[in-house]
Amino acid sequence: MTRMLLSRDAILSVYNSSGQDTLDLLGSPEPAAAPRQTRSRSGRSSSAQETSSHEASHQEGPSQDGAGQDGSAWEPTRAHAPEDGLTGVYSRNHFQGRCAEAIARAEAAGSRLALILLGLDRFKDLNGSFGYQIGDDVLIDIARGLRALLGRNDAIGRFGGDEFALLVTDSPAREDVTSLAGRLLEVTAAIMRRYLPRLRSGASLGIALFPEHGRQVDELIQNADLALHRAKNEARGQAQIYAPHMRAAALGRLEQLAAFQRALEAGEIQPFYQPQMRLTDRRACGFEALARWVRPSGEILAPGQFQAALEDPDTSTLLGEHMLSAVSRDLQHWSKAGLPRCKVSVNAAAPELKRGDYPEKVAGLFAAQGIAPSQLTVEITESVLLDDRGADVAQTLGALRQLGVSIALDDFGTGFASLTHLKSYAVDQIKIDRSFIVHLATSPNDRAIVRATLDLAKRLGMQTVAEGLEDAAQLRCLQMLGCDQGQGFLFSPALPVDEAAAYFKAHHAYRRAQLYQFVLPARP
Repeated sequence: MTRMLLSRDAILSVYNSSGQDTLDLLGSPEPAAAPRQTRSRSGRSSSAQETSSHEASHQEGPSQDGAGQDGSAWEPTRAHAPEDGLTGVYSRNHFQGRCAEAIARAEAAGSRLALILLGLDRFKDLNGSFGYQIGDDVLIDIARGLRALLGRNDAIGRFGGDEFALLVTDSPAREDVTSLAGRLLEVTAAIMRRYLPRLRSGASLGIALFPEHGRQVDELIQNADLALHRAKNEARGQAQIYAPHMRAAALGRLEQLAAFQRALEAGEIQPFYQPQMRLTDRRACGFEALARWVRPSGEILAPGQFQAALEDPDTSTLLGEHMLSAVSRDLQHWSKAGLPRCKVSVNAAAPELKRGDYPEKVAGLFAAQGIAPSQLTVEITESVLLDDRGADVAQTLGALRQLGVSIALDDFGTGFASLTHLKSYAVDQIKIDRSFIVHLATSPNDRAIVRATLDLAKRLGMQTVAEGLEDAAQLRCLQMLGCDQGQGFLFSPALPVDEAAAYFKAHHAYRRAQLYQFVLPARP
């Protein structure tokens, strides 16, 4: 059976930035041997002579049979010139050469091999918190810990950044590899705990077996990389053994990304507008713009059907720019048609907010259409506030508010943001997730959570919007609890631009509520 190898660009487009260091190194040439330059995580460069004293503290020379003095995997010295300059383990190219030799021997002997890729979790957090020198010390300790678990004929290499590769020889059975993986995870977690005692951290593993998962070095590495990404995406701190469905899933994601980008270029991605209603009088006060894929056949796809595009940083950024541009044009169209002024919410992903130019894009697009930025609300999720570049996000949110843009915290209560984030970040509106609304009329617990959220928002001077309203009982509960606004199928699904305009014209809220709306007629 012929196996299809994905290109490195294809894998980078399927997965986000995690693993990019490895893939970049897999496709880059080996540095010149002389003069040899090494580079730590911090980007510091030094010659081999400058690093020799540093390496000597954790290196021992190889014995004649290729094993270290303690009988563990060979730890090469600078005299052999195959080592990673920081950790002393094999360089990428030399490790791949050892793999090719081991595969040839295993093929001839009919034996088995295991290739393991190990990626450290939260290594960027550690570097950012404690500096690159501590990061270098962690990598050295990790390399030493991994070597201690390997046999004399096994090999270890560093693939760059925070990833290591291990080759396990001597015909390991699947259960042996699984047992070793458990020990690797334990050792790595113990080392990481010494540096991050308050944060659960360790490593994730991806495993490919010879000959089941490939007979060539590149194929085994790529399949182990697919398994590593699956481990990181599903739950960090675990090991995954490659399975064919992982490749099929990667190819499917790649195809979906390509199709979605073509749809963006063809104008098939359009904003549909779901009305946001003032709950006191059930009048429309604005919309949330939701992306819909309108295919030439007339089929309309919701975001759940192009999730891969939303998870890809580059594609989600393109989508965000497209939505901002379309919304600004639609607001101008509505204004020229005499529609009363309204606010529109758009969702912003973390990659957009971290680029630094998001406020300028908003200002430029809305100025070009003659629309005030105050008609825009930018919705962010709690995970954006917890990003490792939270300071950049905070600066972006502050710049947006200076333009007059409102900020809404979406899906409130489903993430891990603390009350500190509500105080520290520029948030004007809290959107209560639909999971708390669906059983609101029958669940005392959900009612208590919603009541507490509404009280908190009121005391902090924030508006509240309930998502996912579907029946009158939910509406009555929210009215009694004092929620400001709501959206959901009870009022309307998301509508195309012209239908949304007609809906707003018929249901728009008055600027100031009239007294007669709330006075019951006197009994005769």
